[in-house]
Amino acid sequence: MKRILITFALFAIAADSPNAIVKYRQTVMKSMGSHMTAMSLVVKKEITPRTQLAAHAESIHALSATIPEMFPAPDKTRSAAKPEIWTRFDEFKSLSARLERESAALSQLAAKRDWKAFDVQFARVAKACDECHDKFRVQD
Repeated sequence: MKRILITFALFAIAADSPNAIVKYRQTVMKSMGSHMTAMSLVVKKEITPRTQLAAHAESIHALSATIPEMFPAPDKTRSAAKPEIWTRFDEFKSLSARLERESAALSQLAAKRDWKAFDVQFARVAKACDECHDKFRVQD
């Protein structure tokens, strides 16, 4: 149900201005970054409670499923997205699908409360994020 609502929301913004689409995309990506940061504090043992890890992992998984839809077409709106996203869109979608798969595994491990495996899988999710950013995002 969550995936349907997210997909519907993305289709609803498709007719919106390029600026609104970029702003929405940036907000979602910042949200994903915040979830990753929160989980990293636990994985690095800087924060002890693991009670919210399942929620963070599920959020990453749900949002990752719609990443390609947040890049409907190249435009002249200023953002950190490299033009290569649209010229190598199949590769971009493949990396996005990898993040979706890795985050699904992370979410399942959190639900099982398998924390040792969760910590290992978290590194795989972070690597999937980094690989896409390295290829398709202008670095600050």
